[in-house]
Amino acid sequence: MKAAFIGFLLAVTASLGAEWQTLFNGKDLDGWMTTPFGGAGEVEVQDGTLILNQGILTGVTYTNKFPTSDYEVEWEARRELGNDFFSALTFPVKESFATLVLGGWGGAVVGISSLDGSDASQNETTTHRRFEKGRWYKFRLRVTDNNLSAWIDADQAVNADIRGKTVSLRPGEIELSKPFGLAAWSTTGWIRGLRFRRLEAAEVAAVPAPKTLPSLPADLAAAADRIVFAATNSSVAYQRLAEMCDTFGPRFSGSTNLEGAIDWILAQMQRDGLANVHGEPVSVPAWHRGVESVELLEPRQEVLPVLGLGGSVGTPEQGITAPVLVVTNFAELTDRSREARGKIVVFNAAFTEYGETVRFRYSGAIEAAKAGAVASLIRSVTPFSLKTPHTGMMAYATNHPPIPHAALAPEDAERLARWQARGITPVVRLKMSAKTLPPSQSRNVIAELVGREHPEEVVVVGGHIDSWDVGQGAQDDGGNCIAAWEALRLLKSLDLRPRRTIRVVLWTNEENGAAGARGYRDAHRSEAPNHVVAIEADSGVFAPAGYGFSGSDAGGKLVRTVGTYLARHLSAGEITLGAGDTDIAPLMELGVPTLGLRLKRNNYFWYHHTAADTVDKVSPTELNRITASLAVMIFSLAENELRLPR
Repeated sequence: MKAAFIGFLLAVTASLGAEWQTLFNGKDLDGWMTTPFGGAGEVEVQDGTLILNQGILTGVTYTNKFPTSDYEVEWEARRELGNDFFSALTFPVKESFATLVLGGWGGAVVGISSLDGSDASQNETTTHRRFEKGRWYKFRLRVTDNNLSAWIDADQAVNADIRGKTVSLRPGEIELSKPFGLAAWSTTGWIRGLRFRRLEAAEVAAVPAPKTLPSLPADLAAAADRIVFAATNSSVAYQRLAEMCDTFGPRFSGSTNLEGAIDWILAQMQRDGLANVHGEPVSVPAWHRGVESVELLEPRQEVLPVLGLGGSVGTPEQGITAPVLVVTNFAELTDRSREARGKIVVFNAAFTEYGETVRFRYSGAIEAAKAGAVASLIRSVTPFSLKTPHTGMMAYATNHPPIPHAALAPEDAERLARWQARGITPVVRLKMSAKTLPPSQSRNVIAELVGREHPEEVVVVGGHIDSWDVGQGAQDDGGNCIAAWEALRLLKSLDLRPRRTIRVVLWTNEENGAAGARGYRDAHRSEAPNHVVAIEADSGVFAPAGYGFSGSDAGGKLVRTVGTYLARHLSAGEITLGAGDTDIAPLMELGVPTLGLRLKRNNYFWYHHTAADTVDKVSPTELNRITASLAVMIFSLAENELRLPR
């Protein structure tokens, strides 16, 4: 009896786990150091709370030993300022490290960076959660050799089987958080109650092997066969893409090119016999590039190719002539801030991964102005260049003066850096007549294939019809708009009318404001409960790989049945969790399940946001495979007897 009682006590003790150990004493940074991120805000301790004040990236790193597996961490955090992650936790996982992102990518993404090279916004751990400012949330992370789990308050947000997967950190400054650290991106985060415990052996449960997913029902599979054959043996999609690109050129928000392209699309959709074809008005921002140039004056004279960044202010009419200071990152700029005053700062940051390198484009003008620079230039965000600068969105901060901000070709940024390393200070003259004009009117494009049984239930599919003001916007995102439209046309031509309505939406103004996405959400808010799923394609035009999904577990199972078919017939059936794409994100906030098309991207960032984004860079075969994948997915979800569960 006594032995049995002792066994009972041991079992209870094991179920409770080891005792919690405090990591932050609430008084000072004992056991911690401020992480040396470039552009970091101040780190404070007040009233038992660790405060990571708003900067570019602010954080603290634990200086004591920490376990590498079989442990659990708990803490509370709240977002005070800003709209991004406010207590991202970097932690060890056996011999590697990962980061639990909480509220990233503009405020809502939750997930692990990275699994198999995909970050928290695009892997199986990706979910979305609205975090209210000023509210405390309780977080818990559990790490074992086989599994990563995380909870927000009482809800499990992450449950990832990591057996056979590569766990790693996103490249960049977050690596300074190793082995264990907390960070906030462009926000002020408050943190308290940080503690950890080791897991007992009984708590380290094995993760069950994945279950075999069922295939599509026979009738759906037969229809899918017809769809794939028709889509992959058609020339309509490429012909229409070429006609649109050649006729209208770049389709920038506020331009007559964009509105002319929209008129043409609406007319063609009417001729296709699609239903409810119309444009829904949207007010969009209007930025005008004007005339721009960069002239190298010293150590020799040469005109350099340049592209102003979207939203930049212009220079005085005579331009800005100043010596150059080349830096590789924000930390170096901070260290050399005295040298930056009165100069044109050039960020010569080599391309690592788009989400990491793009921060110099987006925030470079803020950091350069903070250091007293008169203008800023970036090495274009690309892994390859033939003297082709890349444009894109940038931002200003209200507490620093707006300075002109533009992109150089990587070759020229490198050359300026080499001169500086030799002790030569280059001098350039930057001229930009860029200006922001009053908002103008544009439209989201709408067309439907009306459902035969539940016309009120809607499957949405589309891309963004606007592009930047250079090139033809064929890869970004004309090809995917044509593919979504062609998917609907094919279904109608095959007389495949599904149970539910399929609606093509070509959103306007994704590139420099996302007004179209918000406009669609607001115009259709009352219909949101009947939006079955929203699908976006905006990753260039390459062979499809699969889809990212955000929704319920039950919904994910249904999507994976379609993935099983796509894997077999198009090698495009990989279904991961996470679909926070720009134009469907507002619908996701209303509870609509979302899918983001994922591609086997080859050279996308060679052409992205450049004059080289032209229709000849698009493979007709790969465009047809995208069309086939989208058509099979939308028809299967619209026709299935079971509505996609939320």
